Amino acid sequence: MVERSKAGAAGWVVATAAIAGAYLAPVPDLVRSVLYGLLAVGVLLVSVAVVRRRRPQPAWSWSLVPISATLFLVGSGLRPWAEALTGPLAFAPDPFSLAGYVVLSVGLARLARAAGGLRREVVIDVLVAGLAGAAAAVQFLVLPVLELPGRSTTGGILAGVYPLLDVLVLLLVLDLLLTSPQVVAFRWLGACLGFMLLGDLGYAVLGRRGEFVAPTSFDAPFVVSYFLLAVALVHLPRHVGTGRTRTARFDAWSPARLAVLCLSLLGAVYLASVRGDASPAGQVAAFVLLCTMIGLVLARAVVAVNGHAAAKAVLEHRATHDALTDLPGRDEFERRVDDHLRARAGELAGGDGTRCWLLFVDLDGFKLVNDSYGHVVGDEFLCEVAARLRRLAPAGAVVGRLAGDEFVLAVGGGPGTAVDLATDLLGGLRVPVRLSAGEVAVSASLGIAELTSSFALALREADAAMYRAKAQGRNRFVVWDESLRREIGDEVEFELDLRSAVAEHSLEVHHQAIVSLRTGAPRGVEALLRWNHPLHGSISPVRFIPVLEETGLIVDVGRWVLDTALADLRRWRERGLVGAGFVLSVNVSPRQLLDPFFADTVGELLQAHRVEGASLMLEITESSVLHQDQRTLDLLHRLRALGVGLAVDDFGTGYSALSYLRSFPVTRVKIDRSFVSGVGRSVGDEAVLRAVVAVSDALELAVTAEGVETEEQREVLERLGVAHGQGWWWHRAQSAEETARFLAAWEPEALQPPPAPQRRLKS
Repeated sequence: MVERSKAGAAGWVVATAAIAGAYLAPVPDLVRSVLYGLLAVGVLLVSVAVVRRRRPQPAWSWSLVPISATLFLVGSGLRPWAEALTGPLAFAPDPFSLAGYVVLSVGLARLARAAGGLRREVVIDVLVAGLAGAAAAVQFLVLPVLELPGRSTTGGILAGVYPLLDVLVLLLVLDLLLTSPQVVAFRWLGACLGFMLLGDLGYAVLGRRGEFVAPTSFDAPFVVSYFLLAVALVHLPRHVGTGRTRTARFDAWSPARLAVLCLSLLGAVYLASVRGDASPAGQVAAFVLLCTMIGLVLARAVVAVNGHAAAKAVLEHRATHDALTDLPGRDEFERRVDDHLRARAGELAGGDGTRCWLLFVDLDGFKLVNDSYGHVVGDEFLCEVAARLRRLAPAGAVVGRLAGDEFVLAVGGGPGTAVDLATDLLGGLRVPVRLSAGEVAVSASLGIAELTSSFALALREADAAMYRAKAQGRNRFVVWDESLRREIGDEVEFELDLRSAVAEHSLEVHHQAIVSLRTGAPRGVEALLRWNHPLHGSISPVRFIPVLEETGLIVDVGRWVLDTALADLRRWRERGLVGAGFVLSVNVSPRQLLDPFFADTVGELLQAHRVEGASLMLEITESSVLHQDQRTLDLLHRLRALGVGLAVDDFGTGYSALSYLRSFPVTRVKIDRSFVSGVGRSVGDEAVLRAVVAVSDALELAVTAEGVETEEQREVLERLGVAHGQGWWWHRAQSAEETARFLAAWEPEALQPPPAPQRRLKS
């Protein structure tokens, strides 16, 4: 249906073009009048057909555009008849044309408001340009015509009014183009008004020369403008939306707008100097004009500054609040709680039992709502939950949203206050919610903890209490205490500590050099995740990385590690410590390979840090590729298409079937430290190493040995044909800055890239 309506409208446009061309041909006046009528009918039919079929929004605003075109056509059609008349009837076409400008301006203004573009600074810009244009029209078009013998005052004024109106309407269209550049109709509409301005200027210049009857060629711009209007109507959008947000007030002093203001002011100053030797009335008018324009520009500056401040406030609010529910996010919630604690420090320190309590709210069964009704309904439900929490929270309480279906409240009072509030929240959240998809009801589980000195600790304890409430059957609350701490045990405590470390960005990225076995020169680094616990010190990755895997936190942490490591590499490059071929290796979790957008994420991070794909090596385990499907294989090929290298990490500890190396697009094999440690002591380990190197050479795979800790191991590995190694013998994993000092000790020659392996996938 839409394609058929487009084809029909396009046919009317072609017909309109044919009529316009015939009108400009040398034909009798009667034929020209008939063609003009057909042109008007053509534009009307195009507009009616498009509006009926496409139903553009806002409909009332768009309907004013063809109405204004009809008024213009009526005015233009009456003009040849009125030229032969005298007196008031000679100006019979002008009410129609002027009404057309009014109707068109109203329609464009409403469209601009719908698109979010009609702002106060825009209105002031139009007024400044309009005053300057009015002064120019009076000086160069109106006054010369009035001085001609036999020319009426009305005719002289109209000669300057039409070009001025064209300019003002063009400014409105320009604002629409800047606000909604994706709307093609506005471009054609701007071209239409440009030709109308050209035609009105032509008539004004003729009038200034004393020629009151124009040749037919002077109608050409108007005829072309009607054709362009028909084209604009064919491209009507279904809805006018903003191409940018309301925070675009930062463009208030864009070069284009500054140019309009400067030219308008300079023009006004010039016109005032021209009128300097005129009558006292003319001098007063020039002075008033200048003062008015200067006042408008000053008002414009105030509006722009206020708009900038308002936009900044909006951006700050968006940065600190949840976009869906408008509740404070974690950081803003913590800041408000700190303010609350400081404001009530004396009260909380008293002996009346007043404390600050943290309530952690998690919805029971929310995932089922999302799965059953979709995320749109799920978002509706979360908004209703946020509204209920606001209503149920007592005065002075702080309400926030952490993520997903997790909410948090802070309230002051005794233990009974927190318990009473938890009871109210459970009852209030159980009430069914009527949404667009029907009635939805879920319960909630709450955890309560006292907020003493550490917000992170209280949040962790409330989170643990909430999980205990879920384990006890849901739709209940649990208060954190020492008995619960002992009951939960060390493992849960460890997981909670790890979650807090992730949330507070307490994990660190260290780097260990990968070097040439022959020279010891660094050829790259491997990014390694480290955790320094505030109480227990350094925690082994062997202990905490499996927990990250089990909880799913590894996906977000893995992205953060890649982002941080690429940033470190970029900084080393900027300091001249490494060359373009220095390779960064980053471990990838099997969970990350399940993400269909993982390759896109890698590409975006490479682009953000201006690092080419060949400088990144992603290390994957044997199990992560052996037990995956075709989608994982496709993902690996997409990563290789980015130029990213793929290394099999800890080779030899898993399935170790060499056949899979032929099927997956890997470029490097990393021999596990368990084989390297037996070098010089175990004939079997050396035999395995020799076989791995031989197969890797046959498959054109580079080889790196991990865990090299002695000179003897280095010598044997080099003799076996292993090119690269990493281990304590050269460099322990260190922070980015410490690694930078290690790299600085080497000559740039040592940091040139090794020949990149060109892996051929064999069948």
